[in-house]
Amino acid sequence: MTIAAGPATPAPLEKRDLAPFRGILLVLAVAAAVRAVFGFLIADTFDYDEFVILLLGRDTAHGAVPYHTFMFFHPPGILALYAALNPLLDHWWPLGRVVAALADVATAGLVWAAARVVWDARAGLAAGLLYAVHPLALVASVRISQDPILTFLGMAGLVVLLTHRGRAAAVAAGALLGAALWIKYPAAYFLPVYVLAAPRRVLFVGAGCVLSAALLFLPDREHLAALYQQTVTFQTTRWSMPLAQRVETTALFWFVANVLALPGLSRRPPAWLVAGFGLGVLFVFTSQVYYHYFVPTIPFGAILAGPVLARRAGLIVPAGAVLALGWALLIDRGGPSPLYVTAAHLSSVMPAVEVLDRETKPSAPILADQYEYAYLAHRPALAHYFWNVGVIVSKTYLERRLGGAGAIVLSHGASSGYPRGFVAYVRSRHYRTFDLNGTIVWVLPGQ
Repeated sequence: MTIAAGPATPAPLEKRDLAPFRGILLVLAVAAAVRAVFGFLIADTFDYDEFVILLLGRDTAHGAVPYHTFMFFHPPGILALYAALNPLLDHWWPLGRVVAALADVATAGLVWAAARVVWDARAGLAAGLLYAVHPLALVASVRISQDPILTFLGMAGLVVLLTHRGRAAAVAAGALLGAALWIKYPAAYFLPVYVLAAPRRVLFVGAGCVLSAALLFLPDREHLAALYQQTVTFQTTRWSMPLAQRVETTALFWFVANVLALPGLSRRPPAWLVAGFGLGVLFVFTSQVYYHYFVPTIPFGAILAGPVLARRAGLIVPAGAVLALGWALLIDRGGPSPLYVTAAHLSSVMPAVEVLDRETKPSAPILADQYEYAYLAHRPALAHYFWNVGVIVSKTYLERRLGGAGAIVLSHGASSGYPRGFVAYVRSRHYRTFDLNGTIVWVLPGQ
């Protein structure tokens, strides 16, 4: 007589439903905690590009039109995002850094997901934790820039491709890539990765990308010629860094930063993963190379390192925390550009901001060679001038726009200065002058 077996005893709810997600919860928690502490430790430092995004995003929110009212040398996506956030940023601008950090925390979770597909759960945990404490991901994520956001979108599309086999998933992945390109063109870094990850669905990826990008760029259709000139033509004519500096920067932020990935190359990783890591070397051939360019390479390096560190995953967080602390101290106290990472200090800017607050009218436009002065003083930026515009216009262009200006600020250090002859012209006018440890503020009559 055969006795039918009764139903199997169900696993406890927490084991059945939560066990697969404990890894990603740990990764997300570590990534968030480390970024919060790291961001606090280097809160006095900033990258000049942060205030370009903040000020132009603010002006876009108030009705200014990119590529028409002012020049902007990247796609419009980041300005649209920060224009939408402007009501909150007006109260506390560091919220813009929180947005970038949250996107990067999510990227750590995506690294965990992709590594689980390629390797296994243990390697996925190691890869996610490695990304969570990675020094380059940390510093880029606690500043306002496009790179953490485009990396999040690029990795989100890749995970969709890896975990869903249908055509709809390919279209969705392409749409995410199109959104990443709307944020910044170097998101094209992910295109060959997508092609290698899903070669039979590449047409659907392309369709999703084109449709998404077309819809996102649609609001700028009346200024497409100016958009192309400022975001493509201008970029191709920029001055070139010395080759030695480009090689050093690439070696540091691609090779050395991903050195733990190298043993993973011997474990027969998929072609898309090798490409995602290996394409980082191409940055040495661009005209300029900055640390944040390499953020998209870090997920692939972490995934490659996952199986290498799988048995030592418990050491990643404490070792990473010690490294992060030393990295934060170096950035905060290592001068204006430690290891090629821009580290200007807000405390050095505030004396000039205080002069602007005290000596100029709130409605008076401020001419400065960097946007942080006008933004932090809550003043308009005269003629939307900043350092990139300086290579396009002449001193006469600025002289003709000084009527009604409240002050002129000449900073010192990287990205400072005006077109040739303009500073001599200003000095000849004998405006009231404040010399603040190298930063000069000229207050114009009528203030």
